[in-house]
Amino acid sequence: MANQNGPIIDMTPDGGFVQPPKTDYLTILARLLAFGVLLLVAAVAFWMALFIVPVLIILGIAGYALSRTQIRRF
Repeated sequence: MANQNGPIIDMTPDGGFVQPPKTDYLTILARLLAFGVLLLVAAVAFWMALFIVPVLIILGIAGYALSRTQIRRF
């Protein structure tokens, strides 16, 4: 029995390879739009992180200082 698990080579009878169909402009536009949306989401997430991380650091320092003053009281 022949092994049918190998690759399929799409060739024409004269020995040339079959060219894949050209991608239409709507598909290219949809891919560019999806890439743009993902890039926008990543940029907004990075921009938010630039503002949130310093606030969290300041809140952490303030919480640490307040907890240390509470320990000293008792």
